[in-house]
Amino acid sequence: MQRLLIIHTPDQDLTDIAEGIKQGAETQGFRVDLKNTKDLGSGISFYPYDLILAGSPTQGIFRGKIDDSLARFLSEAKRTGGKDAVAFVKPRFFATNKALKKVMSALETQGCIVKNFRAIKNHQSAVEFGKNIKL
Repeated sequence: MQRLLIIHTPDQDLTDIAEGIKQGAETQGFRVDLKNTKDLGSGISFYPYDLILAGSPTQGIFRGKIDDSLARFLSEAKRTGGKDAVAFVKPRFFATNKALKKVMSALETQGCIVKNFRAIKNHQSAVEFGKNIKL
């Protein structure tokens, strides 16, 4: 059974999106674990996972900032090199693309290979995205 790890920030909308991705991915037979970035200090190993998904809300209207806790959480992760990854954000006006690039950069800094990226608006969009995840 293939395993996915979904990392999300504590924002309620992101929690709903992460749960939607999980729900969709489980219909394909994936085993999915959710991790909230507020759980710092865990130093999770990416080793047992086939795909890592990391998401943040888009903060700001133009600059596309992301939640600082995501980069901190990723910096504590272990066995990250060479892992396939997907970046996702909750879109917000003109800043969405910049925020996506920052999530991708945070993953790539840890040695992950970003295979896909997506702006996901809501729970239902997340379920559809989860149903279409390919490894």
